[in-house]
Amino acid sequence: MSQVKPVILADCRPVNLPPPDNIVKLCREAGYDVSGIPLIDESRGVASAWVKYGWSVTMGEALTQDWVGQALNASPDAAVRIPAVYLAFEHSGLGYIVMEYIDGSVCDDSDALRVAAAVECLIHVKSPTSTPGPVGGGPIKHRFFVEWSSSVTYSTVQLLEDHVNGILKNMGVSHRVSFNDEALCLCPCDLNRTNFKKGLQGKVVALDFGDTCFLPPSFFAFAIAAAEDRFTRLLAQYVKYPASSNLEAMLHASYYLVPFGTNNIGVPSSLKPKPSQRTSAQSS
Repeated sequence: MSQVKPVILADCRPVNLPPPDNIVKLCREAGYDVSGIPLIDESRGVASAWVKYGWSVTMGEALTQDWVGQALNASPDAAVRIPAVYLAFEHSGLGYIVMEYIDGSVCDDSDALRVAAAVECLIHVKSPTSTPGPVGGGPIKHRFFVEWSSSVTYSTVQLLEDHVNGILKNMGVSHRVSFNDEALCLCPCDLNRTNFKKGLQGKVVALDFGDTCFLPPSFFAFAIAAAEDRFTRLLAQYVKYPASSNLEAMLHASYYLVPFGTNNIGVPSSLKPKPSQRTSAQSS
């Protein structure tokens, strides 16, 4: 009997979906140098689901994708679709997200206007909680941070603001940020074209939520301003998003972290590990 306790087990999952142990076995056979595999419905000879798996796949990603999907897929007028999450679980340190299989081609430059409309739809999705980060909590995934991942979890937006301002204070500059007037909205940070497909009736499908969290909209303005890939820079010409008075300060703070290779500069004292925690972490 399987010992895996799914974080998500959707009622809409295919009736013949393999149990978690079988999925783990299939992924192990496929190897860990791929990001995912299709699950084939042998009776019809077609893919019935897609499994995304790996060390970097988190349940926060699964819960975020599931939440956004439920928020948007019910509306036929939404400019974007989200693959339904059928099953999500962890096994031996790896995350597994079993989702709807999307049969379609990856978007290209000619789809920029449609993808821009999809992105605008995404960034208007409101957070289910007042906690920044993925649904369910956890580190923030965003290019502001070294290695695109915060080193701490923020229970409030104020703590996130305090950290950014702590970095600026460490720099010795007068710039400060304020997120007080910003509601938490979805922030898709990785807008590479491979993360979007053309689905049925040409509607854009957003595929990857690994670097997507609920954050103050200033972070989306940052993601656009700091983008390095050509497709994101193309989208920037079409996506309408709120301007941010925090942008310049955030760019300074983020670039300041790079040569140090750490996100721990300026961390609020309440988020720093207590001496007893540091001692036990070092001894374990």
